[in-house]
Amino acid sequence: MAARAEHYCDLHLHTIASDGTLTPEQLVDYASSKGYRAIAVTDHDSWESIGAAQALGSRVGLEVVPGIELSTNLDDREIHVLGYFIDHNDRVFRAKIAHFKQARIERAGRMVEKLAAMGVRVELPRVLQIAGGGSVGRPHVARALQELGYVGSVDEAFARYIGSGCPAYVGKDFLTPAESFALVHDAGGLAFFAHPGIENADELIDGFVADGLDGLEVWHSKHTAAQARHYQELATRRGLLMSGGSDYHGDGLGGSASRNPARVPYDVVERMKQRLSEATLRKWNQTVIE
Repeated sequence: MAARAEHYCDLHLHTIASDGTLTPEQLVDYASSKGYRAIAVTDHDSWESIGAAQALGSRVGLEVVPGIELSTNLDDREIHVLGYFIDHNDRVFRAKIAHFKQARIERAGRMVEKLAAMGVRVELPRVLQIAGGGSVGRPHVARALQELGYVGSVDEAFARYIGSGCPAYVGKDFLTPAESFALVHDAGGLAFFAHPGIENADELIDGFVADGLDGLEVWHSKHTAAQARHYQELATRRGLLMSGGSDYHGDGLGGSASRNPARVPYDVVERMKQRLSEATLRKWNQTVIE
């Protein structure tokens, strides 16, 4: 007998707080229509949609894990880190994320300047307007390019202008992965290497583990079945937790809107909670001893 949908979760979803197209309420409605037991809101360098998603989720019986996707840089390589069960109300955490959001605006401005030097006229205020107050990213620049007719699609904008190695690309100079792990841990959460199959950086994982990495995103809409098996085995060997999700940004953007190629079992959420409970107990015992 096939397992029911409520035995599964999607732990990688985006909203208008970063580069998604759905409000947190629309995202909860979308996830509810799929019958998931739990989801995680993991906007890029942003926490603003978590509260609204949790409020509606509690009313419709959908568990909403507070999360975030952090952009990091290691030797000019961009590494994304997912944080789960973060305390998004922590003032120190919010202040640091606000700094990253400002850095994103400055990066978008530099991309706009590079485009202008090529004769491609895109206005930064319009890019920010498209972002709608959320964390600004390349997809917002891409949508502005598409709106003005310079490209026919977001994918074309990345391929011609703002993708890595393209004329208007501007790299990120934010946290290192190790710093992002510490940020997530300080906010009470767990840190995961996002979509490692895309990054093709397995040689970095042992170093990440030494720096405090808690888990791998095993299942992802762009991972093949073979990659999912590989990262599942790797996580087991390294004693790492597992997560996964669609990386859904909205119809036509990011991960698949209609499928998650390897459905993510809900017990990965239970294992995260168990790991956090054990860490809290160890911290309490250490405090008592001291």
